[in-house]
Amino acid sequence: MSIFERFQRRIEDTLAVGEKPVIIFDIDDTIIDCRHRKHRVIHDFIKQTHVRESFALECQIVEKMSWENVQYRVLDTLAQEGVRNQLFGEQLFQYWRQHYFTYPYLVDDKPFPGALEFVNHCHDLGATTVYLTGRDIPGMGQGTFDAMRKLGFPSDDERVHFILKEDPAINDLEFKILALDRIAPLGRVIAAFENELPNLHAMAERFPEAAMYWRKTLYLPNPPEPLDHVEVLLSFK
Repeated sequence: MSIFERFQRRIEDTLAVGEKPVIIFDIDDTIIDCRHRKHRVIHDFIKQTHVRESFALECQIVEKMSWENVQYRVLDTLAQEGVRNQLFGEQLFQYWRQHYFTYPYLVDDKPFPGALEFVNHCHDLGATTVYLTGRDIPGMGQGTFDAMRKLGFPSDDERVHFILKEDPAINDLEFKILALDRIAPLGRVIAAFENELPNLHAMAERFPEAAMYWRKTLYLPNPPEPLDHVEVLLSFK
């Protein structure tokens, strides 16, 4: 049975008993493939004249890098490509921090294959869609809303909820645990999708009857062992 078929049955069964099915989706590295954005930021960095003049060899190496080889951390990406110039890495990381979380880059985000179809499929069947993301409202709010609409994800609907951090300084896990209090009244949480296991484990503790899916894409190094009822989801297809 495909994931589409499983969720059709799960949503229909929940609606049949008079409850509102709720599905929680993280955004980055869960339904959005952030490797594309990281790759673009890196390439914009090396397009600068002063960077090309100062780091000609490093720029030549990075320029040939495929977006598919981008890692979770910038320095890990460079190390994989054999770039170990510390000064180059430091300057790239500073450029990445200044641009990666900004509007021009967010609106060009791309979804993982099948993610757009799956989220729309669940929403069309009657599920309430909650985007619970560590993105922040001040810096990434408008870019997030515009990008999700542009891509065709459910956005402008009473059954769609965007939950972003009001303060970018708050820890992601702490923020998401607190946000579960806002999600619980929306209906019966039937599933959650996350790329960070600590976040998913917190949701599993709060909603023990829900299905938990670990999007094993890019994530913080050294994650905890997944709980027994957490299912690894490598693809939405």
